[in-house]
Amino acid sequence: MRVLFVSTHFPQDLRLDVQGTYKRMATFLEAIKTFAQVDVLFYVPPGTDTSPGAIAAIEKALSQHWQLPITLFLCPEFDEHAHPLPKWQQQAPGMFSIFQQRDLVRTSQPEQIHAFEACLNRQPDAVFIHRLRSMCPALLTRKTLPPLFFDLDDIEHIAFLRDIRQPPTRLITWLYYLQIPALWWGERQAIKLAQQTYVCSQQDRNYLSNQGLAGVVVIPNAVHIPRPEPLTTEPTLLFLGAYHYYPNINAANFLIEQVFPYVRQQMPEARLIIAGKQPENIHSYGSGAPGVEFTGFVDDLDALYRRSRVVCCPILSGGGTRVKLVEAAAYGKPMVSTRIGAEGLNFVNGQDFLQRDEPQAFAEACVKLLQNDDLCDRLGAAARMTAIKQYDRANIMHLIKRSIQQQLGLTEAQTRHRSQVKR
Repeated sequence: MRVLFVSTHFPQDLRLDVQGTYKRMATFLEAIKTFAQVDVLFYVPPGTDTSPGAIAAIEKALSQHWQLPITLFLCPEFDEHAHPLPKWQQQAPGMFSIFQQRDLVRTSQPEQIHAFEACLNRQPDAVFIHRLRSMCPALLTRKTLPPLFFDLDDIEHIAFLRDIRQPPTRLITWLYYLQIPALWWGERQAIKLAQQTYVCSQQDRNYLSNQGLAGVVVIPNAVHIPRPEPLTTEPTLLFLGAYHYYPNINAANFLIEQVFPYVRQQMPEARLIIAGKQPENIHSYGSGAPGVEFTGFVDDLDALYRRSRVVCCPILSGGGTRVKLVEAAAYGKPMVSTRIGAEGLNFVNGQDFLQRDEPQAFAEACVKLLQNDDLCDRLGAAARMTAIKQYDRANIMHLIKRSIQQQLGLTEAQTRHRSQVKR
């Protein structure tokens, strides 16, 4: 059988584009490849080379990277910045239509719809849509759709609402609140269109089910389970993220400017490692903040976790669940997180990690772990056990495969036969 996979998260650099969204996308692709041929349609940034030669080269690279033979299609997104308007004129249409909102307008124009319909002409047995922005062409097309599966790893209107609540707030920021109803309506339409919608947590499923939406299934974020790393005696804190993403930038600023100074008052020898690409977007980058090390992108995660005693997750906005916490737990690291940072995960406060939201309380928890080996060992071991039970990638892949096959009414034997016929 054939599945069309649609996403806007085009990995432009296979070495650097490894954050949570790409890991989740790869998990779904790896599960789907076990029972279907895969066509992949990426909506790519304007200016991306979409010539036949470029597509062939990218197709080969992605097939090798995912160990998955794909047929690749690329379509440029609409360039909303080509004819810039004043901010209030940009916002007004989005109050009435999801297809005119910020990022969503990029995939809602005739060119993007036509690209999606051209892939439908290949008669896929199912369509898998990765995230809301990729869903716009499916909502707008007039063509008959095969069974459609939708990954809503972030409930977009919740993440958007949290983002616009973060300081600083101005009049132009308050106007964004007027776009929330249209965004929520668009999410509802997408969920109703899909045969199944996948979310990261039971909390998100309960929220959507309480809104009267059916067919919502929990597919947790997952990681490969590595060897546990021993507890270092060095007083090091770690925050790991990609700093083109606003919640990570905001979290790093909070940690460096509001939390770490309290830690240094108690432990002047303490160090904070800020790891991940594009750290130049953080306020304190280049300012020589005492005790703070910016590593940039790190290839060797084993070595990074080996030199880190405590993992911090001071996330204040965003949605879904944080892969960074699942990964740290899999390494057996003690963790301190905000409520939103740990939201939706099956980690228990006081048993698997320490939850703190206020800067001084967060700092005190960090100091406690820097000084207490027994507490670190207990929290790290419990968190690792939860990660193994709940977030092992092999188990999550099996869950995805079984869920899609059941919805299509296919057994293992039937999917193998249909795949052979289409070849």
